[in-house]
Amino acid sequence: MNLQVSAQAQERLLAKLSSMGLPRSAATALFERHMLVRYPKGAELFTMGSPADMVFAVLTGLVKVHSSRAGSDPVLVELAGPGDLVGYADFADADGARSQLFEATALTNTCVALFTRHQIVEVLKGLQPEALLRITEAINSMWSSVVYRYATFLGMSLRKRLEIVLGELAERFGVPDSRGTLLLPELAQEELAEMIGSSRPMVSKLLTEMTERGMLIREGRRHILLAAQKPADTIALTPREPSLHPAFEPARSATRRVRSDRRTVRVPATPIVNI
Repeated sequence: MNLQVSAQAQERLLAKLSSMGLPRSAATALFERHMLVRYPKGAELFTMGSPADMVFAVLTGLVKVHSSRAGSDPVLVELAGPGDLVGYADFADADGARSQLFEATALTNTCVALFTRHQIVEVLKGLQPEALLRITEAINSMWSSVVYRYATFLGMSLRKRLEIVLGELAERFGVPDSRGTLLLPELAQEELAEMIGSSRPMVSKLLTEMTERGMLIREGRRHILLAAQKPADTIALTPREPSLHPAFEPARSATRRVRSDRRTVRVPATPIVNI
């Protein structure tokens, strides 16, 4: 195992793999096969259409996963932090060749562990059928929560979307502040616009409104979500899937009714392997 990976970074990744149904022993065996790579801020990890033969596990830093098809505005699909996986969303052409569906850029100086799909397959081959079933169920739940989130998100107003996004950032990347929660990612208004499917001027207007309403303090590109004025939807009343924000929780009554009715990976020329 690469001893240059900090114990904390290693534990985050192993916990993530275990949450996806992979036995701890198998997760450890997979981690032993990784290649450690650092990307400077702004570097591309991969582009849309590049070969999807690698999976990236973020150990430190933040990675921006986005879609930027020609003729359409860029859309930020995910902001991945320590313990998160990127590069797993792909598509197959008529010949079965798999390519990356999105693009990924290092939002900060970032360190990732790279795994080839061959390495992943080799680990999975050694598992019992029951373990493979748990992994399949976990992956299905993950994709279901992603689909549900975006289907619900598209029906919200831009103001509501921004409140939800800021609440998610506070949950995942916030640190306590005497006034509330400081959002560590220094996101430009253009990046927030990509996260809610809006324009930069509209985001500027919405941020100003939130500031005037006492929900937010803006300090340059830093934002502080005030504790006393956090959107009600950011408060979890019941346990939920970790990747599913409280605002996207299915209605309890509805749930009861249903049940009763029964190009190439971009690795720096000289990878730096020290963390």
